Amino acid sequence: MRNDNLDEYLAAFKTLALHANLDVNNPTNLQTFALGLPQLLADACIKMENLETYEQWRAMVQCQQKIYLKTKLLHSQYGTLNNNRTQGQGQRQNSGWVWHCPGGNNMGSNNQNWHGPGNRAQPSRPPL
Repeated sequence: MRNDNLDEYLAAFKTLALHANLDVNNPTNLQTFALGLPQLLADACIKMENLETYEQWRAMVQCQQKIYLKTKLLHSQYGTLNNNRTQGQGQRQNSGWVWHCPGGNNMGSNNQNWHGPGNRAQPSRPPL
């Protein structure tokens, strides 16, 4: 599988299996299918369910790939301006988010409790 393109991989595997008259549900062929996937994707599928047929593998891989792509999209947006969060704060911050301290939200740009990509002097975060 290349470039997160699961549909292309599924179509190629099914087409090649049909041309070679392979039983896609044969455990050896299922192993070949799984080995063509990115390792983390195959591992996520195995952890979710005991997959014994090609259709089960296909459905689980598609489900896990959707989750991966949604997560990737969300993570790519960390640190970008989120207009919904900045409305009502009185001033816009460069990163779109601010650190709110207990006891008040009045934060100046020199306040060391503010965490964000543009702040060079970031204090350590409290342990969870």
